[in-house]
Amino acid sequence: MEGTGNSEILLVYLIGTIGMLLLAGGIFFFFIAYQKRLLHKQLELNRLVRSQQEEMIKNTIQAQENERKRIARDLHDEVGAMLSVVKLNVGRIEKKTEEEKAKGLAAETKSYLDDVILQVRRISRALLPPSLEKLGLYPAIEELANWVNKSDELTIETWVNGEQFRFDTKQELAVFRVVQELVNNAIKHANAGKININLRFSNRGLALTVSDNGRGFLLDEKMRTGLGLRNLESRTEMANAKIKLKSWPGKGTRAILYKQIND
Repeated sequence: MEGTGNSEILLVYLIGTIGMLLLAGGIFFFFIAYQKRLLHKQLELNRLVRSQQEEMIKNTIQAQENERKRIARDLHDEVGAMLSVVKLNVGRIEKKTEEEKAKGLAAETKSYLDDVILQVRRISRALLPPSLEKLGLYPAIEELANWVNKSDELTIETWVNGEQFRFDTKQELAVFRVVQELVNNAIKHANAGKININLRFSNRGLALTVSDNGRGFLLDEKMRTGLGLRNLESRTEMANAKIKLKSWPGKGTRAILYKQIND
């Protein structure tokens, strides 16, 4: 009888142990499944937040483009025209007056007006380069380089290879803005003395390289904190292209943009 009782106790103990192990295993697998669901939800939330941020950036960029077009038109059509009229009137005064001091003042004023008109044209072209719409991407980039070179802030050299082709107007503008942003960064932040811009047109697509000899930066750090780099990525996406950045502290920065012709 005693042996039978011990066997029953062992059986109950064994069943209890197995039950505890099954319960523990169930709790463990439930916890793992719960963690996976949480991770999945978090990833979905992160994707949603990224998507919303990218959409906000694209909307902001589009709003900026619309405002740039409006300001460029106002500068060219209204401010530029008014300045030209003022210059003509000052020229009339210069011709009609006989006083030498007045003639000298009128001539000096015309010189100032020439400088202001030049600056208005430069700003208007930077906001919306007319050569981009009329002639294409490379002439617009070449025009940008010429304006920067006139300022003596740094030197930009441009090259083009292959037979040039046109593509969607908005996408051309987006690529131009990428170049413009890279040039501005090299001037304002990198303290560069020289920028090289190379465009290669081929049957496969467009390859554009912008490199400078500035101070460079740590790319991973800038990607986390730099809104300007996110704008570059957004503009590249708007151009239906891809961009790759490389930078070395003290050795400059290089950006390579590639766009397929049949996208």
